[in-house]
Amino acid sequence: MTPGVKLVPHSAEAAHESAPFSSLEPARPQRKPVPFSRGWVLTLLASDVAVFALAAAASIALVRATHLPQLKLVPAIVSAAATVLAQMLLFARLGLYARSFALSIRDEFYYTTTAITIGALPVLVFFTILPQLSSSRLTIVAMLGLSVVGVGGMRAAIHELRAISARRRPRRIAIVGRSDQIRVAADSLNIADTAELLTIAVDDLDRTFERMHLHAESSVADVSWLEQATTWGCDTLLLTQVLPPRLLPQLLELAARYHVKVAFAPPRFRVHAYGVALEVVGEQALIVPIPLRACTAAARLLKRIFDICVASCVLVLAAPLMALCAAAVKLESHGPILYRQERVGRGGRTFAILKFRSMTVDAESATGPVWASKMDRRTTRVGRLLRRMSFDELPQFINVLRGDMSIVGPRPERPVFVRMLRERLPRYDERHLVRPGITGWSQVNLDRVLLPSQAGQKLSYDLFYLEQWSIFLDFYVVTKTAIEFLFHRAA
Repeated sequence: MTPGVKLVPHSAEAAHESAPFSSLEPARPQRKPVPFSRGWVLTLLASDVAVFALAAAASIALVRATHLPQLKLVPAIVSAAATVLAQMLLFARLGLYARSFALSIRDEFYYTTTAITIGALPVLVFFTILPQLSSSRLTIVAMLGLSVVGVGGMRAAIHELRAISARRRPRRIAIVGRSDQIRVAADSLNIADTAELLTIAVDDLDRTFERMHLHAESSVADVSWLEQATTWGCDTLLLTQVLPPRLLPQLLELAARYHVKVAFAPPRFRVHAYGVALEVVGEQALIVPIPLRACTAAARLLKRIFDICVASCVLVLAAPLMALCAAAVKLESHGPILYRQERVGRGGRTFAILKFRSMTVDAESATGPVWASKMDRRTTRVGRLLRRMSFDELPQFINVLRGDMSIVGPRPERPVFVRMLRERLPRYDERHLVRPGITGWSQVNLDRVLLPSQAGQKLSYDLFYLEQWSIFLDFYVVTKTAIEFLFHRAA
């Protein structure tokens, strides 16, 4: 129920002009989650097993001491072990041993909490259906509660250790190619601040390739740029042009001696809102663009089921609160209870977003479309309270049921602002590949109030969500939104 990130103007009149976007920052892609190394995977596995086991032992001891002194030890251990196994398998399935989306220690705790919560429901349902397999469901509940604190806390600590390790042992990337191509490749990489970059300009790389004659006895001294890169100590070597096939096997052999990974970064091939697969037909390698997972029919069906379930539950549970909000709006000022505003949704189609009215009826009659601000004088007293508590967004769950919106996704913008932003941000329309959301990746990771110049930064988070989507990511965003809502950051 977190409101969308609002862009604040320097003045109300600026909404009619493109002036607020004159200093618009480009949408630099958010850095993708780095896969865990084998060492970190083993560390996480060992840590999770140990903490889950401690949580199981503590929960059994706690339940025996406080509620069930007659609890049999062996059946309790067996059911706890089954629960731990189920959680570990779920962690693996969700990718928690592959990479992490967490941007901070706190996020790592949220991330783990979400995974354990998802796993808790089927475990409890299973032991409820087959109670003979569990000596006490209270033990399972206690163990899962302790696991949230223990596993979440330990993973948060490991997150910080990884960050310290990355700062002490930064990646070293060498880029070889023409000067202009190197600049393009370096900018597209968007590497972490802790990484180090070496650029080796070779103006005529093709002629260099033609003169190269590598064989089994060759050394790095036979390739000047490779010698320079390995002497510097690079771990990744990027070439802006593809090597002739005859040279690649021997170059790979040379690079392997120095534990260097070789990759190609052709400047004209930059990934946007699509994935890439490599196929081989005969002796020809094919680079095949593929739709993002979020844009597939299966993903849209799964996401739609998730949306309907969550929206239905919220509308039922929040019905009394919504009735109070409606009454408060009606009693304070004349006009409609619900405010309908045109927004741009999936595929660029417009729809009417629903909110509890928080402003006077004629709020934009004199100014036209205006960016919402933190202390907007046009809001009513009830409206300020609704905004602060995010209650004005509750009717948008009706938009979700109607199919206009999703629970999680990029926040929808007004057509007038979309036209301005798409002119200045080349990738802006890619956010319309999915339904807009009530909450989203940018909403839970950025400040609630942004300047127009930060719209590019917001777009980068929206594109990250689109490219990295999974149903678990939606669960995570909902969990973090709920926690942030409980501590309601000021709107």
